Amino acid sequence: MRAQTARPEVWAVALGVVAFAVYVATYAQPTPFNHYVLLADAFLHGRTDLVDPPDYLEHTTFRGRHYVIPPPGPALVLLPAVAVFGTTVDQSRFAALAGAVAAALALLVGARLLPRRSDYLWVGVLAAFGTIVWHMAATGSTWLFAHVLVVTALTVGVLEAIGRQRPALLGAAAAAAFLCRQPAVMTFPFFVLVTLPRWAPGGLRALRRLDLGYLSRLVAPVAGALTVNGLYNWVRFGTVADVANPLRPGIFDEPWFAQGLFHWSYIPRHLEILFLKLPVFVAEPPYVLVPWTGLALWLSTPVFIYALRARLTRETAAAWLGVLGVLLVVFTYGNPGISQFGYRFASDVYPLLLLLALRGMGERVPTLAKGLILVGVLVNAWGVVWMRLGWVAP
Repeated sequence: MRAQTARPEVWAVALGVVAFAVYVATYAQPTPFNHYVLLADAFLHGRTDLVDPPDYLEHTTFRGRHYVIPPPGPALVLLPAVAVFGTTVDQSRFAALAGAVAAALALLVGARLLPRRSDYLWVGVLAAFGTIVWHMAATGSTWLFAHVLVVTALTVGVLEAIGRQRPALLGAAAAAAFLCRQPAVMTFPFFVLVTLPRWAPGGLRALRRLDLGYLSRLVAPVAGALTVNGLYNWVRFGTVADVANPLRPGIFDEPWFAQGLFHWSYIPRHLEILFLKLPVFVAEPPYVLVPWTGLALWLSTPVFIYALRARLTRETAAAWLGVLGVLLVVFTYGNPGISQFGYRFASDVYPLLLLLALRGMGERVPTLAKGLILVGVLVNAWGVVWMRLGWVAP
């Protein structure tokens, strides 16, 4: 029995159960922003549009039909449940489940890199409760559910990247992340570069020795996801391009899109939230409010600072390439997230930052890192409780 309970898989399952219970307890009410439940129901009835969606559900309108703006991945995840239970499915519960699975997988990532159980359990605590994934998984609204699924998919990819490196699974992880949030496709270079010795054993100059079979199995899922997304857009809008957002009525009248959807001038507003956004102090109870526009990453998950200590290798260079690729896209987007705890766009690269932070720690979780993990847990607990109580600053 002792040998069995010492296995990382057992601890991962236990962590997943605890995380799910905590997420569900954090926000007991189902989210009203259940676009993906309604979209899954539309798919089951042979449609890609929503019939008379409530006004509070953000959507785009084209030729008299109403469409969900983000990609369809989360709706595909919900298809089996909606097929059985209809539109009564609680999207928030599935977000909580996805977050719990991501935490369990992150513990297994830690177990592969840190030999001692006491160390990789700290990684599990970090993944479950030391990042804004706690808030997002508990809330489960349309935008946050998509972020949580990206974290889950990419954690699968990181776990496989430091393990057997099966190309189809690595490609599927990147493909699934893309079908939830398009910028996540920019993590694909991580998987290509980290597997370089597998598909180019003689280096890039030895073209005759390239393993095209391995490379094709790696690329195929991503190519398939791009094709599915293009066909989805073609059926809706007559083009393979992602035009749902620019077609949304009034979008270019909103102040944060004054220069269009994407523009270099938007970068500072993202950097301000990522690095400078602090809690708001007031003269009356509760004296400290959660800023509704976001919170600096070094406050919400301070242990990620260890990513900067990671020695430069092919793996860490690939991880940084994936991080920078995603952030370069989201930084140029006009809307920096708003209505969020933390900087939610950064969660799209949390699995890569986790890998980098663990590499920066070495083979043990230092005492300082444990302290920073605990700070992150306290900050995120504060955030979810304060937001539930409505103690939020505009």
